[in-house]
Amino acid sequence: MPIAVQRASESPVSGLSNLERVDTLTIAMDQSVTSYAHHFIPQTNKQERLVVLHHGHSCTFNDIPGDTDEGYGMQRTIYSLLSRGYSVLAVYMPYKATFFDINTCDVRTHDSLFDLQPSQGSSMKYFLEPVAVSLNYLRARYSTGDFPRYKQYDMIGLSGGGWTTTVYSAIDTRIKYSFPVAGSMPLYLRKGDEPGDKEQIYSDFYKIAGYLDLYVLGSAGTGRKQIQILNRWDDCCFGQAQHDAAQTRSTYDEAVRDYESRVQRILSSLGFDGGFRLHIDNKAPHHTISRQTIKTILRELDIDSPRERNGHSRP
Repeated sequence: MPIAVQRASESPVSGLSNLERVDTLTIAMDQSVTSYAHHFIPQTNKQERLVVLHHGHSCTFNDIPGDTDEGYGMQRTIYSLLSRGYSVLAVYMPYKATFFDINTCDVRTHDSLFDLQPSQGSSMKYFLEPVAVSLNYLRARYSTGDFPRYKQYDMIGLSGGGWTTTVYSAIDTRIKYSFPVAGSMPLYLRKGDEPGDKEQIYSDFYKIAGYLDLYVLGSAGTGRKQIQILNRWDDCCFGQAQHDAAQTRSTYDEAVRDYESRVQRILSSLGFDGGFRLHIDNKAPHHTISRQTIKTILRELDIDSPRERNGHSRP
């Protein structure tokens, strides 16, 4: 359970509508590593569904609002989810929030986390425990915490948050739909000088389960689905500009569609057809959750919402 839950007097993200309140969870981990998460609860049209939104290497969810594709897209994603009545759990990566209301990063890097050996398990837990602890709290304390009793949990993440979404949905089947955005790619498709942060290439972990295994695990199960989204024009990671055609002897599209079909074949052999899909966002101008991607995500969530299943149209 979190060591503290604080009801905010004001939202850490500006410009939101249909917001009843925000609770901030403080999560204490081994070796004095602390993490934070914001629980946004809608005012009206509340769904019994919570979407985890995991950020990458940034220190604030309060980025550029509006109808453009500027910024990382955190504000517009939260805004859009709340407008549909979905609650949102906004989770930071380790060291990317030093306190709930101070949008400043810790100077330490993620690599240093691997020097902090926990009393049990692997240093990878620092990236995953905040989500697990938060979901445990939300499942157990809905009555005393005065928030909806959630019947479904989904997850979205950008960049390092997209990587976290990939790994976390592979190990916790409570996550039904997962949407990693610009978060990972199989190691064999990465340029030698751009392998990724240490958590993306930590051999002790990936010799147990490689990326294709993680995509299968995050998609397998009754009613589970993973839609991986890559931005073609990404200026950071996993886009066409970062693809080495000479190394792979294939175009960008051929390379990513190849591993998509491999994952789909494995899922089909397990009886889970349609569990994994790769979407290339051709409209995102940079490393972001674009308006187009938000539409893609909302379409998937809305189709499976209890209101839609019961024949009620969206307001």
